[in-house]
Amino acid sequence: MKRLKKASCYSLLAAIALLTACSSNQTDNTNTSGNSSNGDTSSAETYEVVLGFPILSNVPNDLAAVEAEISKITKAKINATVKFAAVPIGQWTQQSNLMLTGGEKLDLMLTDFATYGGMVARKQLLPLDDLIEKYGQGIQESLGEKLESARIDGNIYATPVNQLPLGGSAIYMRKDVLDKAGIEASSITSTDDLDKLFQTIHEKNPDLTVIAPTPTGTMPMTSLIQSLGTIDTLTDGLGVLDTSNSSMQVVDLYETEAYANALKKMRSWYEAGFIPKDAVNTKVNNTDLLKSGKAFSLYDSDGPSREKISSANVGMEMVKVSLQQPLLRTQDVLGLDWAIPAKNSKNPDKALEFLNLMYTDKDILNLINFGIEGKHYTKNSDNTITRVANSGYELHQSFMFGDVSLTYLEAGEDVGTRDAAAFQTIASPALGFTPNLDAVKSEVAAVKNVTAQYVAALETGSVDPDKVLPVFIDKLKAAGMDKIVAEKQKQLDAWLASKK
Repeated sequence: MKRLKKASCYSLLAAIALLTACSSNQTDNTNTSGNSSNGDTSSAETYEVVLGFPILSNVPNDLAAVEAEISKITKAKINATVKFAAVPIGQWTQQSNLMLTGGEKLDLMLTDFATYGGMVARKQLLPLDDLIEKYGQGIQESLGEKLESARIDGNIYATPVNQLPLGGSAIYMRKDVLDKAGIEASSITSTDDLDKLFQTIHEKNPDLTVIAPTPTGTMPMTSLIQSLGTIDTLTDGLGVLDTSNSSMQVVDLYETEAYANALKKMRSWYEAGFIPKDAVNTKVNNTDLLKSGKAFSLYDSDGPSREKISSANVGMEMVKVSLQQPLLRTQDVLGLDWAIPAKNSKNPDKALEFLNLMYTDKDILNLINFGIEGKHYTKNSDNTITRVANSGYELHQSFMFGDVSLTYLEAGEDVGTRDAAAFQTIASPALGFTPNLDAVKSEVAAVKNVTAQYVAALETGSVDPDKVLPVFIDKLKAAGMDKIVAEKQKQLDAWLASKK
């Protein structure tokens, strides 16, 4: 179950980005800032707040029952009821566009870093600064400086979901295999140390896949390369910023020496047999390879208690070695965000009041995420919960709403996953910069077609980078990469100037 929860966030982000490209139960609630209503709530007409968001599975049968329970709380606190416009993920882009353009009532909707800037440019979202100042004390307290990352041209148009800390990358290795080989994980301190490690594991375990790849389109294998940990991809990787220097110059990642060296490393691992020959076309999740006993290691995001999470995911003890520094970028903060559609909300004040409750009210968050206590989940003696199987409310999307730290821990989940202090990130100097590439959208589409043809093969070591990388770069230039880089640089310069 925890594997589903962790994977779901990345799956959702990837799915939204892909779909967008294809289409233009009572607990103590100690935070009093959640009660943002002013005056007597019984004196005015009750307003129904409609929330639109994608759902990873089928719409739960008991959704209406959960809405009713949430509405009992919101009626008392802000004189509003709640209605969920939950749309299956495969239909989300089309349906949300229809709701926006058709003027359908929609008070709050989920957006993400890939779509946020474009929606602001098209004036589809309402500026929230005044509303947050009036009703959003809880949002401000929850997000702190993260809220500034959502500022575009002087205004905040969405509030980021306050996610659990993640950043950088790490390699996760089977402890039993390491012990048998007499290798201490602490001896591995850099990407170069992996050469000797992989060779030893390969020689002693010739039937094991040394490093399990992920399916194309998810986390790249170059995440294992330490030197690339300083790269801020500026949301999409088409024009990046190397934060290891102070130049603030946007460059084409694929033309950098660091990227070329990373590909050479991948190629050497591929030729040595550490990377499977079918890596470029794999459809098998790396955790599944580990669970079946067919692989030694995998790579994934770093973060507090991720070692325990990885162990639980694969069913055996895993040991983590951090490889890339935890760089906090705009897209990490703006992964998923809540906004008020400018032309669709009939009462933005009420919308913001409810949004504030999603960052402050434990009862509401846990109703959204887990349903009704005693019916959809049970409380355990250690204050964790256990879901009731086939209960009628199976929503595994706690990463999507408000402040994730307020949600219940599920049985077996480590409290350390909530400890942000145990995992310190390094803020990119471009944190808060969100480029709008509408001016070069034709070039973006053309460049993405080129990267789709070459990147997976290059980054799994499946082709010779000395021969293929120059061809790839030439095709990127022909598709308009230089124009994209120049547009990002212009916007970054303007953003930096606005902060002085």
